[in-house]
Amino acid sequence: MATLLGIVSIATYWVRTALMVAGAWLERRRQSTQPTEDRLPPVSIVVPARNEEHRIARCLESLASLDYPPDRLEIIVVDDRSTDRTAAVVASYAEHIPKLRVLSLTEPRSGNLRGKAGALDYGILHASGEIILLTDADCAVDPRWVHAHVAAYRSSDVAMVCAYTLVAGTNPFARFQAVEWNTTNTMASAGVYYRQFLGCFGNNMSIRREVYRMLGGYRAIPFSVTEDLALLQAVGRAGLGIAYVCSKESCVETEACTTLAEYIQQHQRWVHGAKALGWRAYTFVATTLLYWLGVIASAAEGSWLITAAIVLARLGADAVLNVPSLVRLDRRDLVWWIFPTTLAFGFLELSLPFLALSRSIRWKDQVFETSPSYTIGLEKGA
Repeated sequence: MATLLGIVSIATYWVRTALMVAGAWLERRRQSTQPTEDRLPPVSIVVPARNEEHRIARCLESLASLDYPPDRLEIIVVDDRSTDRTAAVVASYAEHIPKLRVLSLTEPRSGNLRGKAGALDYGILHASGEIILLTDADCAVDPRWVHAHVAAYRSSDVAMVCAYTLVAGTNPFARFQAVEWNTTNTMASAGVYYRQFLGCFGNNMSIRREVYRMLGGYRAIPFSVTEDLALLQAVGRAGLGIAYVCSKESCVETEACTTLAEYIQQHQRWVHGAKALGWRAYTFVATTLLYWLGVIASAAEGSWLITAAIVLARLGADAVLNVPSLVRLDRRDLVWWIFPTTLAFGFLELSLPFLALSRSIRWKDQVFETSPSYTIGLEKGA
């Protein structure tokens, strides 16, 4: 019995991986890599910031280094009710970044515009660029970041562009998160190719301004604690084109979670947001559970060779999934971290579904009450 279950679990995991690898590869193949230099559209970069005085300088310095034509570039930082010196720090960079301006939200927003969605919507509605790029205050971008996004819009069918985000840092916990994020990005890019919109990272995405307004913006999108996924799915439901870019120039670096509590809080938000995936999320959980049933059943029978074969098969599958994108992103330093990350995350993933049982989500010192079936609710706290 253990042998049969082991074979089924290995086969199922590899089929899932093969679908993801193929989708990610096909998505990369159809991407344009260079914009037409004589057609660089005006763009706006929107950065929501809430109590980021200690982290936003790195973001602004990277934005100041962008090589996009200054006369076609606008940077908007939305100070979302910060109680620290965020606005003052941003203002100090204004003389070095001529196109930088700060917009301030002073009151909490209601309805679908609660939380981060409200700050993003406010910034986008005040933006003048044809293409709106989004990133976060704790991120750093490549000098060619805007060019990499703009290149994907050479096709008039593309309404939205997502791109990879990796975690900065050299300690083991940061490396673990970087590989995990790469895995998530790769599966999400495969989903875009299959038009099964599994997710994206809101700190590295862009959208045509006319498309955002046509959709009604976040005001017309049901509130979610994963507002990036909500926007992605809204664009997808409208039947519009989406590209998921994988290149060194398009990649953004974000800061790592520094504590396990912060990491769990982050994943609790993601798990609640994943409820919007419906059967896709349940299928993913089921195939992962099947893998663990194979491991547990073979170990319980003392069939250690089968147990080892199942674990090694997963290590191999995760390597096949991650290596191509890490090479393309010029992050070969992370390749050797795939194996310890797979082993560590393998145990951690058993607890992740239970995070969905929480009735509240904390984000940026705000608490959102959630319904049993979906991540919507009332904002508590300012």
